[in-house]
Amino acid sequence: MTTALTGNLALLGTQARNGVEFAIEEINKAGGVSGKPFALTVEDTGASSTDALNVMNRIIEGKPLIIMSSMISPHVFAQTEAVNKSETPFIVGATNARVTAQGSKWLFRTHVHDGQLADLIPRYLVTTLNKKKPGIMAVADDYGLGASRGIQESLSKLSVTPAAVTSYAPSDKDMSAQLLEIKDKGADSLIVFGRPADVALILKQMNDLGIKLTTIGNASMVAQTTLNNLSAAEADGAYAIGGMIPQTSTDAKVIDWSKRVQEKYKVPADNFTVSYYDTVYMLKAIIEKVGCDKAAIRDELAATKDTPGMFISYIADKQGDLAHTLGIYRNKGKTPELVGPIKETGY
Repeated sequence: MTTALTGNLALLGTQARNGVEFAIEEINKAGGVSGKPFALTVEDTGASSTDALNVMNRIIEGKPLIIMSSMISPHVFAQTEAVNKSETPFIVGATNARVTAQGSKWLFRTHVHDGQLADLIPRYLVTTLNKKKPGIMAVADDYGLGASRGIQESLSKLSVTPAAVTSYAPSDKDMSAQLLEIKDKGADSLIVFGRPADVALILKQMNDLGIKLTTIGNASMVAQTTLNNLSAAEADGAYAIGGMIPQTSTDAKVIDWSKRVQEKYKVPADNFTVSYYDTVYMLKAIIEKVGCDKAAIRDELAATKDTPGMFISYIADKQGDLAHTLGIYRNKGKTPELVGPIKETGY
């Protein structure tokens, strides 16, 4: 497995590692896979796509049965060709819609993606929340800019023109210029696509500037790693559509699982922790069925249908996307609440 454990993407990257590692420890403690333990090797990509490829090459040299990578789309784009050549099942959470459009028969995604969000967020904002003049603010990398383009296309289909379209560098700490531009152009709402650390800064600076807009974005808007850095006033009212987060669950088993993850890692589980955890159990069932045959594992992943996870059932489509059910969330103070599920069109 490769993921970001250091640098400015570590808040996200460690969630992938935590989900995989926690599931593997549970499985191995219970007797492993057909009596044999899972072995996990994790390499740190840091924030660099070049480093992500270098550590992936090191992983490939070890001839693993399965390779997992992170939710960082630029890293996955950099790694895909090398993994394809190794003919190894490659499972990721990277959210850029184009990740599974690369024509790879080895790549699968078990987390929701920005193509889904780019359709569902504008639709919910315009048709349910009745906002007609949103501003857009996205991190300026493959992840954010891809989402921004998709959002603009979806708004156009709804006959809505954004008040302003802005972006910020992943390392930026001051987003006040973008926020003031959006306010000055008369926006009635704000769509944000970013990662927990920068989303926290945006919400904090909105509060500092006295900018009060209906705000909606990806799951970073309600991630515990975001909320930990905000006051109740700064977080309150923000909406998100994204993967399923455990904090909203009233299920005793999920509450206990979340508590155990928090105790082990000192960081609350999020939607990525859940999807990577589910993925390991999915792989366990597949390996117990077909054994340690890479091509057979790939074929089983491609044939996935109604495989239950912690919150959703996984179904593979023709491109290798397995997650098609999302959640709508709203912060009540610093506590995210589930408004309801929402499914990708066609599911």
